[in-house]
Amino acid sequence: MGTYSMDISAMSPSLKQLAYIIAVQESGSFAKAAQKMNISQSSILAAVDTIEQDLGIRIFSRQKGRGVYTTAAGEKFITSARRLLMAEQEFSRDVRAQGQDDESLRIGLFEPFSSIMMVEVLRRLRQQIGSISVELVEADQPSLKRYLDRGEVDVVVVYDLGPDFTGTIERIGRAPPHVMVHEDNPLAQYDAISISQLAQQPVALLSLPLTMTYLMTLFDYSSHRPKIVFKSRSYDTIIRSVSNGFGATILNAWPRTPLPLEQRTRRLRLTDPLPAPNVITVDHYGDMRPRAVEVFINILKEYFAEAYHHF
Repeated sequence: MGTYSMDISAMSPSLKQLAYIIAVQESGSFAKAAQKMNISQSSILAAVDTIEQDLGIRIFSRQKGRGVYTTAAGEKFITSARRLLMAEQEFSRDVRAQGQDDESLRIGLFEPFSSIMMVEVLRRLRQQIGSISVELVEADQPSLKRYLDRGEVDVVVVYDLGPDFTGTIERIGRAPPHVMVHEDNPLAQYDAISISQLAQQPVALLSLPLTMTYLMTLFDYSSHRPKIVFKSRSYDTIIRSVSNGFGATILNAWPRTPLPLEQRTRRLRLTDPLPAPNVITVDHYGDMRPRAVEVFINILKEYFAEAYHHF
């Protein structure tokens, strides 16, 4: 059997140094990065200087009074660094899983998606894979980007409404906006209404970051501005407010079957040609995607096609 040799002099930067550099980019400051990583600022500076000298590139631009900015070369380096750290974490997970039968999957999920689709999607996942350990991390989209970049989740399910995600992006499907009204609302007799008709109703609004901005821009296509009578970051709470007669609402995520909390409500299509986000998945595995992630994404596409066949 041959022996394996390694040229130590040609080895790339340490994983800790890569983590330090990513922390600088995320925080925009050497001092904040040092605080975040619980080390001295001199250690952060030394790591950056070492890598810049070894690779002959400038990763960060230091401008007095303007903080730290990542250069174009630095952006490419950090993208590769994130992939390497993700691969190391996956390697560590594989090593820890030796001798265990269960696969595992960590899913970062835009908060409204959890109650809408995850139970059914995960049921199908277990049918195809068998025993699997699943962790759902529910958060707003900016938080999910941080979790993905830090390797704290394997894949995220989000809308393509900023922030800009980097990695392998898969389009799951388009999610047109639609309306939910109480069954006693005069609009409930229709299958579809205009955004102007909705704007004349009291409106309960989902107030998650980015989502609220997007939803409010839809009313720019109306001749009326809505009267917002209720706001909540919770998708379930917004639906309950409609069920209890607070007002109508505008949403994007449409479940395959009505949710239990949708009692006494109706979902209506919108007749206007309004901008609609896409649901996407993002991961950092590239062509090394684990089986559980691949199967999960395929099941999600199937579920989405079933849920939105009426559009």
